Amino acid sequence: MFHLFKITFLSLLLYVGLSGCEKKDLNQVTIIAELDSVANLELELVTFNMLNLDPVVLTKTRFDSTGKGEFKLSVDHPVFVYVNQKKSFVPLLISPGDNQMVTTMKSKTDQSVTYSGDGAIVNQYLQKINSTYGNYEVFDYRIFQKMTLDAFLAKRDSLEKQMARHFADLKKDKTVKPEILQIMETNNRIILYSYTQSYVTANFGYDMEDPGMSPMLKKSMADLPQDSLALAANCYKYGRLLATYLQSGIIWPADEGTDSSQTDGPEVSHPTFASREIESKNYIRPLEEHLKAANINYWFRSDGLSEEVNSLWTKYQKTARNPLYKEAIQKSYDEWAVLAPGKPAPDFTGTTADGKPISLSSLKGKLVYVDVWATWCGPCREEFPHSKKLVKEFEGSDKIVFLYVSTDSNMDTWKKFLPDKSVPAGIHMHQKQDGQSDAIWDNYHLWGIPRYILIDAKGKMLKTHAPRPSSEDILPLLKGYLKET
Repeated sequence: MFHLFKITFLSLLLYVGLSGCEKKDLNQVTIIAELDSVANLELELVTFNMLNLDPVVLTKTRFDSTGKGEFKLSVDHPVFVYVNQKKSFVPLLISPGDNQMVTTMKSKTDQSVTYSGDGAIVNQYLQKINSTYGNYEVFDYRIFQKMTLDAFLAKRDSLEKQMARHFADLKKDKTVKPEILQIMETNNRIILYSYTQSYVTANFGYDMEDPGMSPMLKKSMADLPQDSLALAANCYKYGRLLATYLQSGIIWPADEGTDSSQTDGPEVSHPTFASREIESKNYIRPLEEHLKAANINYWFRSDGLSEEVNSLWTKYQKTARNPLYKEAIQKSYDEWAVLAPGKPAPDFTGTTADGKPISLSSLKGKLVYVDVWATWCGPCREEFPHSKKLVKEFEGSDKIVFLYVSTDSNMDTWKKFLPDKSVPAGIHMHQKQDGQSDAIWDNYHLWGIPRYILIDAKGKMLKTHAPRPSSEDILPLLKGYLKET
């Protein structure tokens, strides 16, 4: 979650203005930063990719010997940007033609930011709004879980009234352009929706049809803010809101709307069902494009490459307008492409219960069915009776091996559990996930367990998401691969 980090600068002066050349480029913005007694310090000017919320570096500068640096960029619409130095962020809303100044001063007890120039009133307003919301924002969901509905609604009402007063003051300034007012008004709606969204998620998860949810909350969650200007401006709060909405408003209904009886992973039809749901709703076009892209990116990131999602991705690229969305999806695609069928399976090492080293590569020559689990994982252990039956089907075969990879943080806990009668036969190894280069969690893009992976006798990928032992598909699948080899 992104927040405005406290800035370590003693002072910072930013000037945002137009180039002073004879023939002015009305889209060009120049940001001059001046820091006291700082030289050769690199700064970045960033915005955020609204799809995956990754920072996007717009340009960089390095201070000269006098402590000055300069950014130059062109914008053809309002956009939220942040001056970033070592994860400290100074927020700015910049527009073509603005001349702004912002000074950040740090005292012994506090830090203050003041604005002046053409865009000053807007950034001062945003500062007030962010400060107001900061008094209400909840980061520990347990606080919301303990809060009654009436108490929450009272707080939300108070937040709404305070922001409305600030917005009324902003509207009095006739120098503020209508498009900026629209973005600011939507920003208030985004904050209120996000506040409600956090309360709902804390108490009901992603199920917007939970019978325990009040009609008022359901109505609030159905009223999704839709604004093309705020979306184009890369409003971070909007991107974060939409990421959660994708889960509650699109993915969850897709799970409920398709056959959920299958237990070996998401239904193949879920991505397409979700895409059709997006098309069936009356979203404004930029928001529809965003949600379609987010749906594709979600399935790539969570379940890897599949013919179905690849097809959605190919179709999307024909009409996509936002290059940052395409960049985010391509990044997810490329991460999973290295695990596509036929690619070399990333090697990983671990330790057996008797302390001997073992690696995936040492099992070449055999079909390897990998079961990634942990002793604390209930769903993992629920599969063990089915695993025992599956292992018995191939008893005596030297062409297949069942490899159980424990990711327990405590190796002794794993060792003590292995003698349990519920544990299936096979090769058991432990690999603590400490960020090592061959960590199975990272290299196989795990986001949860159990995870089942299938690797052929040549050490190449067959399936990154193989059916689980309880699936009726796994036995014929394994027999089919063995027959081929």
